[in-house]
Amino acid sequence: MLKFALDAIAATGIVLLGVQSALADHGKNFHCERAPFLSETAKAAMQNLAHNNGMRKIVSFYAWQWENEEMRRICDAGAAGEKIETSCLEGKRDWEAIAARIPDGLAGKSNKQLRPHMLELSGRGYHTSDRAEVMKYCTQLGVVEPAFK
Repeated sequence: MLKFALDAIAATGIVLLGVQSALADHGKNFHCERAPFLSETAKAAMQNLAHNNGMRKIVSFYAWQWENEEMRRICDAGAAGEKIETSCLEGKRDWEAIAARIPDGLAGKSNKQLRPHMLELSGRGYHTSDRAEVMKYCTQLGVVEPAFK
């Protein structure tokens, strides 16, 4: 019984070390631990800027666009020798700058009316192809680690 208890304590310690190192690793390469737009600031901004699901998608695209540009700016600064932070951008977004990107005339439109703009934004790939390009750029600068070694 004592051996079982000691083994359990040792196993718990190993698991906790693994969790601690996973948490310590959080913050590299702009990685976020959870889905975006969950901070209280992001929720409030979304509620203020988006009146329906379509508009939430549009606001998300402009937020990703802002993030991509911010990541590129951070990587340029790091490559220039400045001290930088490459942690998750959740809670650090400039919602005023994001709101300024949203074209006038979208507020109050139905999902159906917003669909052409949503499709046009989707074609730009802010969340997928543009993000991959930014990460490739930052990796080439040596500011972030390659996703796969």
